[in-house]
Amino acid sequence: MTELEKVDREIAVLQESVRISIQALGNPNLSTEGANRERASIEIYRRHLDDLLTKRDDLQARDEN
Repeated sequence: MTELEKVDREIAVLQESVRISIQALGNPNLSTEGANRERASIEIYRRHLDDLLTKRDDLQARDEN
């Protein structure tokens, strides 16, 4: 598996994690503490996702050269 494939896989996992956390926020039975944890998780996932998207762009540009 190439580095680009690994990054693409990590991106997919993080996107799914964000989706699950957003879905959890829609649960009316979620406690305030639980909602705060989900929001914090989403922020962490998105920051890491931004880093991986940049890394993927760099790897793709390098592969094109």
